[in-house]
Amino acid sequence: MHVHRWLIASLMVCAAGLLAQEPFDRDAYAREHVRFLVVQLDQWSKEFPQQFYAALMQPPVDATKLTDAAKNGPAEFGDSIKRLTALSNAKDLLSNAEFRSQLEKTIGAMKEMNQAMSVQRFPAVLQSDWDQIRSTLNNLARVYKIETLATLEPPAAGGGRGGRGGRGPATATAAPGGVAPGGGLSGYIVDLSCSKRGKGMWNNPECVARCVRDGDKVVLVTEEGKIYQISNQDKITPESYGQVVTLTGKQDGDTITVDSLRL
Repeated sequence: MHVHRWLIASLMVCAAGLLAQEPFDRDAYAREHVRFLVVQLDQWSKEFPQQFYAALMQPPVDATKLTDAAKNGPAEFGDSIKRLTALSNAKDLLSNAEFRSQLEKTIGAMKEMNQAMSVQRFPAVLQSDWDQIRSTLNNLARVYKIETLATLEPPAAGGGRGGRGGRGPATATAAPGGVAPGGGLSGYIVDLSCSKRGKGMWNNPECVARCVRDGDKVVLVTEEGKIYQISNQDKITPESYGQVVTLTGKQDGDTITVDSLRL
């Protein structure tokens, strides 16, 4: 009887300890979520500015109709994300005034570019990346109770959302999406969740591995953003996570049964 009472008392003490730790765990999770969003932005900041400025130099984008603030937006975005990344290591991240101020400046600087993306026909892939960047910035803004960027739709075009987007003749051969020279499908090996979050998350092996451990499936996503399901998951090795590969095998619609994988 005494042993039984002792066990009950011990369990109650442990339960009380866990309850006492709960606020700390919740804050730790929130900090990691903020840092994860910053990592996403950092991934996009490496390629988005270059792609944006390349798009300005070819039709149908008319750079003369953009404000200087809009043109400077991508460069400012890259610099701002570097500062946010450095500040994201703060222990008091959720209440850190400097991080909040930098985030507010970043979102403010992106307003003109957000407007520009809604009035010019940028390439569809670039527009998709911007949608993801804006969504991620807005997720951070909600954490810190900052005004979000408006969700603005890009102009319609004959080829659908974003139309030809200045990609030129290449779109005429884009129907097969990801077809590699010599056959097979070429693209990134990504978990299904991250495949829908934009190109910034396609080459993040650590994130893919973590999501797979949590039960997500891997897919192949092409440069154009088309997603192919992989029926035989055991053919995909961890070494290929986040890498550009070529898969050969039997294709049935948007599903491929892999025979071989080539990095």
